[in-house]
Amino acid sequence: MGRVSVYDRGFLLAAVSLLSVSSAAAAQSNASPAPSSPGGGTSTSAQAETAAPTNGGGDQEVVVTGYRQSLRTAINQKRNADRVQEVLSAEDLGKLPEASIAESLARLPGLATNRDRGNGTQISIRGLGPNLVNTLLNGREIVSAEANRNIRYDDYPAELLNGAYVFKSPTASQVEGAIAGQVDLQTVRPLDQKSRRIAINVRASYNDLADDISDTKPLGYIGSISYVDQFADNTLGIALGYSGRRQANATARTNIFRSTNSFQDINGDGRGAAGNAPNVYDNIPYGYEALVRGGDDIRHGAMAAVQWRPGAGNFELNGDFFYSRVKFDETQRGVRVLNLPFGNAFSNATVVDGNVTGITASNNTNIFGLDVRNVNEQFFFKDNLYAGGLNAKYKADDWTLTGDVGYSKTHRDQQFLSLVTEYSATNPPFTYQDSYGTTSSFLATRGNPASMSFDRSLTDPSINRIANFEIPTGTGAPLINDKLLTLKGDIQRDLNGSFLKSIVIGTRYTDRTKDLTSRSQYSGIDAANRVPVDADLLNSPVTFPGAFGNLPQTMSINIPKAINRLLGTVDPTETIYDQAASWVVGEKTYAGYIQGNIDMSLGDMPLTGNVGVRVVHTKTTSSSTKLDGTNSAIPPILTPFTVTNAFTDWLPNLNLTLKVSPEVQIRFGASKAIARAPLDDLNAGSSTYSGSTGVPELRGGNPLLEPFRAKQLDLTFEWYFDRDSALTISGFYKKLDTFIATNTTTTRDANGIPTGTFTQPINGKGGEVKGVEVLFQKAFTFLPKPLDGLGVYLNYSYTDSNISVQEADNAIGPIALPGLSKHVANATLYYSKSGFEARIAYRYRSAYATELGDTDRILYTAPEGVLDFQTSYTFGDGSRFKGLQILAQASNLTNEPFETYYGDRRLQGRFEKFGRRFMLGAGINF
Repeated sequence: MGRVSVYDRGFLLAAVSLLSVSSAAAAQSNASPAPSSPGGGTSTSAQAETAAPTNGGGDQEVVVTGYRQSLRTAINQKRNADRVQEVLSAEDLGKLPEASIAESLARLPGLATNRDRGNGTQISIRGLGPNLVNTLLNGREIVSAEANRNIRYDDYPAELLNGAYVFKSPTASQVEGAIAGQVDLQTVRPLDQKSRRIAINVRASYNDLADDISDTKPLGYIGSISYVDQFADNTLGIALGYSGRRQANATARTNIFRSTNSFQDINGDGRGAAGNAPNVYDNIPYGYEALVRGGDDIRHGAMAAVQWRPGAGNFELNGDFFYSRVKFDETQRGVRVLNLPFGNAFSNATVVDGNVTGITASNNTNIFGLDVRNVNEQFFFKDNLYAGGLNAKYKADDWTLTGDVGYSKTHRDQQFLSLVTEYSATNPPFTYQDSYGTTSSFLATRGNPASMSFDRSLTDPSINRIANFEIPTGTGAPLINDKLLTLKGDIQRDLNGSFLKSIVIGTRYTDRTKDLTSRSQYSGIDAANRVPVDADLLNSPVTFPGAFGNLPQTMSINIPKAINRLLGTVDPTETIYDQAASWVVGEKTYAGYIQGNIDMSLGDMPLTGNVGVRVVHTKTTSSSTKLDGTNSAIPPILTPFTVTNAFTDWLPNLNLTLKVSPEVQIRFGASKAIARAPLDDLNAGSSTYSGSTGVPELRGGNPLLEPFRAKQLDLTFEWYFDRDSALTISGFYKKLDTFIATNTTTTRDANGIPTGTFTQPINGKGGEVKGVEVLFQKAFTFLPKPLDGLGVYLNYSYTDSNISVQEADNAIGPIALPGLSKHVANATLYYSKSGFEARIAYRYRSAYATELGDTDRILYTAPEGVLDFQTSYTFGDGSRFKGLQILAQASNLTNEPFETYYGDRRLQGRFEKFGRRFMLGAGINF
């Protein structure tokens, strides 16, 4: 740790050699300075547009607005950037294309988003998942309400953002912490607007699936207002904004749980699942479920900014503040079947290569057999995020001093409560749980919801009696706090007449503290005391919608009322079993950097870019509790535990742009980068219990984790053949030295007998990630009127990797790199002219490995394609409604399902639908 590697020394020597050799050509340098992209807390405003030769005759004189203008601005900033990057630009103040910033980002080359409740929430870049993506707000690192470092992009209202930069190759002055790429979300700078602006947008939303789910309302809204103004001869600017949203969360799904060895040849074909010994044993799921979820997604956000540029403009002060409050309040209902592998008689089995995908099971023991439950669950979380900062810049002659301070904090309060019913006896003298004779069947097929049937009613209150409620340890009711202070300062020296345009030297310090407090609760009713559910505790039975309509009705219970009457007060606390799942992680970083900005020529071709090195020292302190529960005769032994760790990384980088002609340029980037371990993986806590075989099983975090580390290369060809059009082809290569993944090791005595297992995240084997990205966008201005308003935006990326992750129980062998889709594509056809706009957009993502909360198995997400449509009309000059826009939007038009599978598409996990979303609204800018 802390040493300069052979790679680093070689890189630095090569960079110095390049600068030395190039200095002879410095006197011939005639390249105009390329504006720098924002980063590291010194974000610049939108870059000045550089006109490109056009092939469209008088196209330069045409004033464009809306979506076409946002594409023009984006490619112009991409073209003038000092590194490989993508740009997302708002159509106008308060107007990004989608309601979710993640879905807008997923339109860019090489980016993809997941779908949680139908919304894009997290981003993958170049096949690497959210753990390797770093997100900034106005150039500053920000906290996360998740247990790791990943932010939920739906915490950031698109209406309050002015756009985003996606940096794919780093600079020395850029904040470290990203290997996949870095996303810098931008709010408005008020002096950039040049005049007073007021924007008001109101939209009504409708979810067609929510119409069929009783616990939600299909109608919702999105509303925003923004105000930007300038004072004192345009030396002082202010910006204020507010956004509010309420939308329905409505989903329907079936889910097949992970499988285990059945230790029998269920279908009698003499062949079992791979890996089972002997090879005649089939795998069978632990159970299955069918659920509908309904509720509210409510979000409020606010933004404020002040910009002061007095006198001659050699001093500038920028302050910004951002607030977001997100609240999810959901109810989940349906049926859940457990204990399928144990104590049951089987028939009618459907088996695929030794894996059961359908079967009829009958409980014949009443002890370990089939357990059928109604599902009545509540889930909520509330996030409150505050982020702000102050940035000052002073320029005197050839010197520029910049200072930046930022602070952000967030608090999450979360709770998942499950009210459990169980089959009970109805005839004396039996007064206990009675599952004997229960029969249930399921059949899962690719591309469809699983079918299920039961021999007993799921809506009879005399059979399905309330047994308990539980808020589980760990995920049940955690409280999360995250606080982050950032300080940065640098000094820049302009070098007139040199091949180096300028040199920047700077430093950065951060202090972050994150804690998670696990809480749980359990309250039950003795079997002999369970009674039929009172009629006034019952809602109308759950009826599954649409494609799920063949599933049986289930019981719907008024959860709070039933708990208050039968089980007491809901009050989760941190029990002794929660303490090992509770933790505090502190992290301090110290960074220094030097960067030279290049401006020279090779012959008559301008060469720009930057070269530099960043060194960063990271120190972590992790505190939690070790829990030893291996001796059942005594209470668990609790031992407080604190671990410190530190490491230093040298991160050299080089970015070059060669302008072959006014329209064509080639970029090259080489760098070394890190992404620090997820904060929850750094948890020092652990729990030890006697496993099913009597061998102790230990699970915990790893406070000694080193970061992900990678060496990276980028090569990009860019052709800007008119102001609205571009063709870019990018190749990239990443060599990861290590990849953090969960691993289980077995300890053995001298005779080879297992003495225990230990499951924790480790720095595992790395590997290569490589790929290519292609972007093409074109406005068809050459077509005859009115077709000259048509245009396309297309991109495609291919990514491959030899990195694999071992699945937890080795049931399906090594898994491809989580988050990596080999193929990601976007296609948008748009029309923009005379105030009328329409566009239809399709995004595709091929299969990728993922990990869901409803199973501890890594699954694959099936390929998915989402189709969206939007149209609008804006009244122009000469109209009494000037500035008014009428808008209609439809998302997920084909109601694309979300489907997961266990390595083989025939082995279905989850099949879920989110419904279509429609919006209708109006906005005005004046």
